[in-house]
Amino acid sequence: MPVGYAIRSARPDETRRLIAVETAAARLFADHGYPALAEEAPRTLQEFARFTAGNSVLVAESGDAMPAGFVVAGDIGGYFYLMELSVDPAHGRRGLGTALVRAALAAARRSGYRNAALSTFRAVPFNAPFYRKLGFVELEPARAEPALRARFLREVPPGVEASARVLMVRRIGD
Repeated sequence: MPVGYAIRSARPDETRRLIAVETAAARLFADHGYPALAEEAPRTLQEFARFTAGNSVLVAESGDAMPAGFVVAGDIGGYFYLMELSVDPAHGRRGLGTALVRAALAAARRSGYRNAALSTFRAVPFNAPFYRKLGFVELEPARAEPALRARFLREVPPGVEASARVLMVRRIGD
């Protein structure tokens, strides 16, 4: 865990801050060939509530107890699926993303999950290369379970080729 930070469950009263973190993190895509993603309007409170409903949301908080990053994960076809990882760039490059993923995977293991999955951009440095370092490997969508394949296709942003994205899996427990 990076010094000065802690990971905990998200609280309902901090949704606006989580949306701000998500928006700030999305701006980084402009420098990696996806300016349209960086320019998307932030989610509304209602959209964020629908997105997180029924899922696990862990927050990395800074010393002032403000969320500096978060991870959203839930069940997709029996896999513990990482739906989003966002870290405020003001807190970036300190290991928060790694700490959040590891905390989410530990919670999944305790809940009995054996496998984790996610979809992400193939060439963006803080996407697939980051997850490879954490033990995730590529799985061709055509070889994936139907629920994972469907989720992968749903997560391809409009105007982006599916080949720019990758489905990744990792074993997390026995």
